[in-house]
Amino acid sequence: MSTTDHILGDRDTIFHTKGANESIDKRGFYTLYDQKTKHTVIKETSWFGAAFDRPVGYYDENGKFHPYDKGDPTERAFFESDKGRKQALDASAKSSQRDLQVNQGKTKEEAVAATNGIKNPNTATDENVGTQESAQIKETNPGTRKKFPTLQYPTGIDKNGQDTLKIQMMEYRARKLQSSQGSLGPEKRATGNIIGTVTLPIPGNIKDSDQVEWGSDSMNAGELALAAVATEGILGGTEGAESEAKNVLKGVASVNPESAKKGISNMMAGAAIGKDAGKLMSRSTGQVMNPNMELLFNGPSLRNFSFTFLLAPRSKDEAKNVIKIIRFFKQGMLPIRSKSNLFLKAPHTFQLKYNYKGKDEHPYLNSFKECALKSCDVNYTPENSYSTYEDGVMTAYSLTLAFSELEPIYNDDYGSGEEFPSNLNFSATYDQGDGTIAETKETPDGTTFQSTIDPTFGHEIRTFTDKQTTIYDSDGNFTEEYRQSQTGGGSDIRIKENIVKVSQSPSGLNIYEWNYKSAPNSRYRGVMAQEVMKVVPEAVYAEKDGFLSVYYNLIDVNMELV
Repeated sequence: MSTTDHILGDRDTIFHTKGANESIDKRGFYTLYDQKTKHTVIKETSWFGAAFDRPVGYYDENGKFHPYDKGDPTERAFFESDKGRKQALDASAKSSQRDLQVNQGKTKEEAVAATNGIKNPNTATDENVGTQESAQIKETNPGTRKKFPTLQYPTGIDKNGQDTLKIQMMEYRARKLQSSQGSLGPEKRATGNIIGTVTLPIPGNIKDSDQVEWGSDSMNAGELALAAVATEGILGGTEGAESEAKNVLKGVASVNPESAKKGISNMMAGAAIGKDAGKLMSRSTGQVMNPNMELLFNGPSLRNFSFTFLLAPRSKDEAKNVIKIIRFFKQGMLPIRSKSNLFLKAPHTFQLKYNYKGKDEHPYLNSFKECALKSCDVNYTPENSYSTYEDGVMTAYSLTLAFSELEPIYNDDYGSGEEFPSNLNFSATYDQGDGTIAETKETPDGTTFQSTIDPTFGHEIRTFTDKQTTIYDSDGNFTEEYRQSQTGGGSDIRIKENIVKVSQSPSGLNIYEWNYKSAPNSRYRGVMAQEVMKVVPEAVYAEKDGFLSVYYNLIDVNMELV
């Protein structure tokens, strides 16, 4: 916890950088925010305890980074960059919010309001005509609901093994316009927090329609020639344009002179009288230039889905549930006003999934991407007559929901592999662009994370979206949450050979070089799981095959390819 009432943040909540030099990304950092000076101090954790933690530097009230010493120039450059600044200040805001809630009894809304200035130092807010970014983090209007219940209809549908449609409401997360990974185009959309769930029976007339847009286009010989000259001029400058122009003239020379003369004269005449040259040529000669028509790909389309549910409550409690379900969608789909009414934030979004027997995703129905609810229509008299129970609840309601996906679907959403799947679902894996494959998974509490299998070491890396990881529990032991979020490695001595001891870590762990029996041509440097188990047992875990692996982030050794 924080040591004084004006210092926010603690050593228990660390963050790992993303997209920095590999040596920096492997380290653990934490933040301390001084409410008086508005400075955010960055420290690197030490294996030997808080007394040995290294002060890295601090961000002043204007967001400028000040290193405490020259240190590592790569580290300094990262924390001075926009990417490093955002990661550090975001982590500081979250750590400070946690401190305010846990140790000072603040509500979540109060904690967020008190820490707005950390992520946006000296930036305008929506109270003085600020940026859209600042508006997104300002307080919302009183009455805005941020948490919704978990509901179902009919009662007990989750226990009878029925196929269901599960609809989760999520906080909308906008995509950044430019990727922080250095590639062109926007970043992959971050998954928002789940704030409510409704489970309903799968209605009739369900369908999906995958569409792409194609359109015809024409370019005659003259237009193709001009386009070629222009392209070469852009790519190769004046010389490129002149060279391509000569090629065009050679092509013209090969055409029948009389035909070329007529074509050019018609073009000039058409331009002079404001008439389409092709139509003038057709009128005067009975022919037109070959339009070279072709069907061209224009882009993807967004899928739309519509569902109609008949909700006929059979009891008083079920009637209340039906009303809550209708209210769930009516309120959740609406835009959110900022406190000053200057900005409107995007409404909450929805993740849909067909569940087979109420559990796993239905393999023979389509998958969904994150959706916006575009319309919610309620028919209060679906049977064409006004009918109520004694308490005034309608005997039946017809609820029609129209969703549209936020992003198109692509070929890679269905995945690849040697075996062609016999299901209609999206693949749970995707290529991250660097050869590693990530898979979307959930923890038991529903928290989404990306699971990556390292192509070199074969261990799992878990990346949580917008989630701080608590390292220690109240007894000072590593939390299961932290252990699960760290990387491990194939460290069992039984799968290695040609083992040579090369050094020792500061904590006394032996460091070896070896090759795996399955990869004799590659040498690695690291530890033996059996030895680590005797010294730091919480850093060792057993794989499904019985071999031992190590959470390298819990020890003072890095596993490396020699």
